[in-house]
Amino acid sequence: MILKIMADKPIFEKENILVTGGAGFIGSHLCDELIKKSKVICIDNFITGQEDNIDHLLKNPDFEFIKHDITIPLKLDELPELDKFKIKFQGIQKIYHLACPTAPREYNKIPVETLLANSHGTRNVLELAVQNKAKLLFLSSSSIYGEPLEDAPFKEDYWGFIDPIGPRSCYNEGKRFAECMVV
Repeated sequence: MILKIMADKPIFEKENILVTGGAGFIGSHLCDELIKKSKVICIDNFITGQEDNIDHLLKNPDFEFIKHDITIPLKLDELPELDKFKIKFQGIQKIYHLACPTAPREYNKIPVETLLANSHGTRNVLELAVQNKAKLLFLSSSSIYGEPLEDAPFKEDYWGFIDPIGPRSCYNEGKRFAECMVV
């Protein structure tokens, strides 16, 4: 029992936490909170995220930003900038996967990138979670249900209706696909 409890605790005083999409609106605010008790690795490719959102964190020794497209596999233990986090020894304990363009105005501009962030990006994040035995929090959206049947909150047994060729379909279908992988 004691060994089980010890195995669940990080070896060091602070956990290493990875935030994909960390320069976005929600991701940057999440980084602000996580940095108070953890070491944070923020990954973003700035396709919709903004450097201004994380500028104030860049000088914090417990924060590291990596410009990277999460649709491309990432080997954290091969990045010299993460040596200070002792990734090779400690690994990552938690992953928050927020990387995905979410603004409706972007859907028509970058539909393929939106789909790939949800498909390849989520797969790559899942592989990182497995490699590190990390807990994963995947942020989804009620848009996976598409249009409601009535003007009321979605019910748990509603499977949704999504227009597969509508202007939002790249986001809705992408998130739905990603949820399938995560579950």
